[in-house]
Amino acid sequence: MASLSLPKVSFFLLVITLAFFFSPSAAQTKCNIRTVYQLGDSLADAGNVIRTPGASIIFRANQAPYGETFFRRPTGRFSNGRIIIDYISSAFKLSFLNAYLDRGASFSQGVNFAVAGATALNSSFWAARGIRLPTWNTPLAAQLGWFKSHLQSTCGSNCAQNLRSSSLIVMGEWGGNDYYNGFFQNKQLPEVRTYVPFVVAGIMRSIKDVIQLGATRILVPGIYPLGCLPLYLTTFPDSNANGYDQLGCLRNYNDFASYHNRYLNRGLASLQREFPNVRIVYGDYYGALLTLLRSASSFGFNQNTLLTACCGTGGRYNFNFRTVCGSASVRACSNPAQYVHWDGIHLTDEAHRRMTDIVVKDMLSRFSCTV
Repeated sequence: MASLSLPKVSFFLLVITLAFFFSPSAAQTKCNIRTVYQLGDSLADAGNVIRTPGASIIFRANQAPYGETFFRRPTGRFSNGRIIIDYISSAFKLSFLNAYLDRGASFSQGVNFAVAGATALNSSFWAARGIRLPTWNTPLAAQLGWFKSHLQSTCGSNCAQNLRSSSLIVMGEWGGNDYYNGFFQNKQLPEVRTYVPFVVAGIMRSIKDVIQLGATRILVPGIYPLGCLPLYLTTFPDSNANGYDQLGCLRNYNDFASYHNRYLNRGLASLQREFPNVRIVYGDYYGALLTLLRSASSFGFNQNTLLTACCGTGGRYNFNFRTVCGSASVRACSNPAQYVHWDGIHLTDEAHRRMTDIVVKDMLSRFSCTV
């Protein structure tokens, strides 16, 4: 598995050490964030895909047991409870962001535009490379269109000032679906690796777009260590024992995710130089999830079910594409707080809480917020 460079490791360990003594809810108004806007895919979707006409999703987040731990009902979030953006909003004492397509909802403290299955690049890009996407795909460009329409209808000429003074944009994570669709449609790692510059360029264009609208604080998460997800472990097993790291994760797919994240970081560094008055922060979802897996017992997770989905249908990783979480016959584990993985690709409420403790601490310091 690819490793971080030494300076990055040292800094990251410092962040982790501090995170053990930090609760996201402690942030409050020491940082002037009054609205949060989220764009992304199923890792951040709060109910858009279940309101998308014609959408057919593999993971049925509109059915039990999704949402059972916190909301006591399915909300369209792909977890048993809260997702990372919910915890980020709570860090600023804001309400959870409502889904943009929930037309009767309040958007006074921000909007969630994320849609499950969304790609960073438009469907036409992938079609040209022989990769099929659902007709209802709502890629980054479409979500940006929603964002602009929302701003125009709510703040008009004051939007730039509002974004500049008191808003946070969470841009992603992006890329997970772009790459998975390639892998699932039999594209090999070397070819999918050639897509990374295009995906990152698409993310960079979108960041520039929101900067031009007035945004001055932007969080840009990286992708997860793909090789540690039950979906990847089940779908793309390696016949070579050396293809797995000490955690039991697939080395090649983690190396690939690390490559994407390094490429993204270089792009963000370049943008930061171009826009010195804008604070662009990388959200290390990759490192945060690996931290949970490597120190599972100290976070209260069961070491014996580290790479096993809480909600699934048996087998080594408790994941089967034919009967996924949300299907009528599928039940969840009785102790989801001891599991990192919820349904095979999405995480549990507790994993999201722990990851946010790590990521938010770094984010607040880089946005010059005090804790």
